Amino acid sequence: MIKSIMNKKFGIILVLIIIFGIVFTLVLKDGFKKPIETIKQTSNETKTSSDFLLDGFPIDKVPLYKLNKVSSNKIFVNTDPKNTSVFGQNNFAYYNLVFNSDASQEEFLNYYKDIFNSQITEEYENSEIVKGNIGEYKVSVSHYGDGTGYLQVYLPDYKNETIERYFLTFPEILKENSSIIEHEKSYGLLNQKGGEIEYTKYFTVIDSGDQNKDGKDDVDEFLILKTEFEKKYKDKTEYYSEEKTGTMKWQDGEFEVTLTLSKNHGRVYLMLRKMLEK
Repeated sequence: MIKSIMNKKFGIILVLIIIFGIVFTLVLKDGFKKPIETIKQTSNETKTSSDFLLDGFPIDKVPLYKLNKVSSNKIFVNTDPKNTSVFGQNNFAYYNLVFNSDASQEEFLNYYKDIFNSQITEEYENSEIVKGNIGEYKVSVSHYGDGTGYLQVYLPDYKNETIERYFLTFPEILKENSSIIEHEKSYGLLNQKGGEIEYTKYFTVIDSGDQNKDGKDDVDEFLILKTEFEKKYKDKTEYYSEEKTGTMKWQDGEFEVTLTLSKNHGRVYLMLRKMLEK
């Protein structure tokens, strides 16, 4: 009798052990997935705002007032003769910075007005923008009441040799094309998708004009470029094209490439993005 009861108890314990083992195995199997995802998420989230500030941005001269998070920081160099900066300059280079601030619009704009060595006023003032000089830099500050601040910090010399360091690893896409002229380039850090590096350029297209004087443009340069680019890039990984927007996309190593032919603007736009190394 006692032996029978003991056997039953042993059987029940054995069944429980088996059930526990199955449950533990399933939990353990799923449990290993979650920490990996959490680690990835955490590694992205633990990046600080300084990770998205370009080395060289004059943070000691132009502070980020009540900084909460840097959204992006880019440097632009523009040599387009048809373009002027917000300060009326031709041929210019500037840092563009977007960041979330805990300051109100009024507090934010007043802070920068207070640290200007001199404020630049214009005939028609905009209540959302202030401009001024801070040391050697001309600075434009914007805030539209949505918790986001915008800074444009103009360098005194667009040919400053330190600028070129940002573009040393710019992939040589479109570099050898004689039908277009480079007029702007940028390099930046984006606080999205765990962090991205972005390169951009835009080119103007050389128009051959009306050579036979019949009142019509002789050559459709954009059609020639479209045909040339399609032939050159169509076999790239994940190639995709959209006729309506004149956009082509593909993967080139680490870079996601977007090339847009904009006939309305008379320009070719190039953008490359890759993940920021952890």
